[in-house]
Amino acid sequence: MATNASANASTNANSSCLSKVTWLGGPTNADFLHYNRFIILSVIGIPVCAVGVVTSALSICLFCRDTSTPRTTRKLLIFTSLVDVHFLFFSLLYLQPLICCRSNSTWMKFYKSIGYLLPIFSLVNILESLRNWLVVLIGVERFLVVCFPVHSKLWWNGRLTNHLIAATVGFSVLIRLPLICYLAFENAGPERSGVASWLYQIHSWTDSVVVTLIPWIILVVCGVHVGRGLRRSDRFRREQRERQTPPLEMNGESTSTTRNAARGVRLTRGLLIVIITFTVFMLPLVPVSIIQLISRHILPSSCVYLVALHICSYVAALGSQLNSTANFFVYIVYWGRYRRMLLRMLHCECTKRARRLENDSSRDLSMLLIRIRAAPE
Repeated sequence: MATNASANASTNANSSCLSKVTWLGGPTNADFLHYNRFIILSVIGIPVCAVGVVTSALSICLFCRDTSTPRTTRKLLIFTSLVDVHFLFFSLLYLQPLICCRSNSTWMKFYKSIGYLLPIFSLVNILESLRNWLVVLIGVERFLVVCFPVHSKLWWNGRLTNHLIAATVGFSVLIRLPLICYLAFENAGPERSGVASWLYQIHSWTDSVVVTLIPWIILVVCGVHVGRGLRRSDRFRREQRERQTPPLEMNGESTSTTRNAARGVRLTRGLLIVIITFTVFMLPLVPVSIIQLISRHILPSSCVYLVALHICSYVAALGSQLNSTANFFVYIVYWGRYRRMLLRMLHCECTKRARRLENDSSRDLSMLLIRIRAAPE
């Protein structure tokens, strides 16, 4: 997670830097960072995570009811939304106690203990990696559909999708093993400090390159090719319509084929918006990742650098949370079908609740009348 950089920096930063004032007559660097962390990750981050948990759960319901989207794409979208729910929930469990609790409180000692930090922080990082690579799978699938429409039907099937999802889960756990081992060895004593430092360097590299930079580059490349393919498709359909003047009578089969093609183009365009949104919110992670890679060798460990790294890490962490929250709004804004499905789903729930209340009130009224009739005069 993006806060890895800030967490490590806060551990290694000397106290003299944090005790200095940020500007003349202003707060200390420690207080300045605390204010920014509270505003970015609590004041803004808590509503973002809370909304994201609810909307991602709604996305799962919508995708389960949708039958027009290809099964392989729907499976990826459902699994991604499921990961989003857990990522946002565990992000709240990890970040908010560290921000809101006092440093010398008993609760802070519990939240920083290995029994709490190891499973929660590891899960957050595993889920973040899994989500990033699932979005990469969605981008690659759309790339194949647009650029290789015939071969993609043979290459990309349900069995391959299941295998890729399973491989992504295993890969996400594997690349987070250095972090898990680092958390286990962090407080093991000075004799293990060298091992812990080596493990953290491996984790920093995997977090920067494998979790952030490589997925971002793949998504940018796939997004560019998908966008070009959609423009070519639009140009081709426009030329076809211009040639068919007056329009030819189409039979039922050709009409169905045209509708399916239009539905596929609309699906691809909507998922392209999801990919673009994801890469935009992922953008703050890129400089943080690059800084993590080169900071030990090139950048001086000054107060300005430490403060800037912390602020960038907070913004990047918020961007990662926004990535898991924004997808639902893209689906609802772009696809009228999902808006109608959502309204029907909410209407059905309201109708069921109203009927349940009506039945309960009728039952209570009947029982009251029976008691009145049975009462002696």
